[in-house]
Amino acid sequence: MNESSIEATLSNIREQFSFDLVVLTDIRIRQTNYMIRWKYSIGSSGEQWKRIALPRGKGVPGTVMKTGKSMIIDDIAGTDIERDLFRYPILKTEQLQSFIAMPLWNDDEEVMGILLMGNRSRRMFAEEEYEMIKHCVEKTLRKQILKELMVNE
Repeated sequence: MNESSIEATLSNIREQFSFDLVVLTDIRIRQTNYMIRWKYSIGSSGEQWKRIALPRGKGVPGTVMKTGKSMIIDDIAGTDIERDLFRYPILKTEQLQSFIAMPLWNDDEEVMGILLMGNRSRRMFAEEEYEMIKHCVEKTLRKQILKELMVNE
């Protein structure tokens, strides 16, 4: 699999589920000290996302990696995230108000990447909608990434 197929899948997810922005971290996250960077972006308002580098455990990707669970935020207004927005540069840069961020797991149950899908306006995510998104990501994007990792090893 190549970058264009991953980008096409991200674009399809963005369109199918009506997100303003879909970003994916580097899919080769190392388990030692590292900086997390966004590798793919569909729907960004500029090129600033390319300069975002977060130390381990910081920002949306760090939170998702620490917990191993998805973050689902319908509206950042009034949350700790809004009060500490400088700690979440992708949200600030892209002016996201709602988002879903989920870990992508490999077959060894290690996080191989973080997918963030967001909107620049408030959006309520129903449980059924989240399950549909999660199922789509598992059936398409996760499989593509696993194939790419196998080819490159």
